[in-house]
Amino acid sequence: PHMSVEQNLSFGLRMNGNPKADTERRVRRAAEILRIAELMKRRPRQLSGGQRQRVAIGRAIVREPQVFLFDEPLSNLDAELRVQMRVEISRLHKELGVTMIYVTHDQTEAMTLADRIVVLNAGNIEQIGAPLDLYDDPANRFVAGFVGSPKMNFLAAQVVGNDGNATVLELANHGGARLRKPLSDAPPAVGAEVVLGVRPEHFFEAGEGDCDIAVKADVAEHLGSVSYIYANAGPEELIIEREASRQRASGDHMVVSIKAGRSLLFDMSGARIR
Repeated sequence: PHMSVEQNLSFGLRMNGNPKADTERRVRRAAEILRIAELMKRRPRQLSGGQRQRVAIGRAIVREPQVFLFDEPLSNLDAELRVQMRVEISRLHKELGVTMIYVTHDQTEAMTLADRIVVLNAGNIEQIGAPLDLYDDPANRFVAGFVGSPKMNFLAAQVVGNDGNATVLELANHGGARLRKPLSDAPPAVGAEVVLGVRPEHFFEAGEGDCDIAVKADVAEHLGSVSYIYANAGPEELIIEREASRQRASGDHMVVSIKAGRSLLFDMSGARIR
């Protein structure tokens, strides 16, 4: 804390006996990449949270590593700074062209920064893939619920029939509403309890899908171009995305529709049924 930004950046190199000219070159390069050249004479207490984070990254850059490891680097920053630093780290990755391993519990950081994501649960790898692959084609219920904001909705259902290549589901909390869902896997046995996953943006207007359900709006969040309706249907709480022009007020009764092709099916263990 008693050293300037410049001294902090060069500290590791100086301790390793790196030549002075090379050390200065590396420090200048790091300062240019991170846009902190005007901060070189300041002490840490004179820096903002985002500036301190840049200096910490700069100390790694000057070593010219082949791999960077970030362990939740943005967790202590406020929301605005987190957005700013996500952009900075993404730009840094493009400029340096080196591998970065980034550990985070924030799925937004993972989705916006990663080329490939490894989803871990209790030390086990649940799925590896590109961000949109994990979003559109999750391997199991854990991944489906973790990736995406707002989170995927999960509706209790029971298999009431198997019709050729499709399974007929009855939604447990929606007055006997049924959905015929084509499957490529062996269908679950009649009577089996399953879980239907539907993302907030995949609820459609009444009659536009394959199965209509009635819900009651509890809370409406209006965010400009879209609104999120937090709705109740018996014991289930659902999040429904709507265009701003189709706003709903708290207490409104509404009917939404589910398309079989825009839903996912899981068994009670959480495994995906395709």
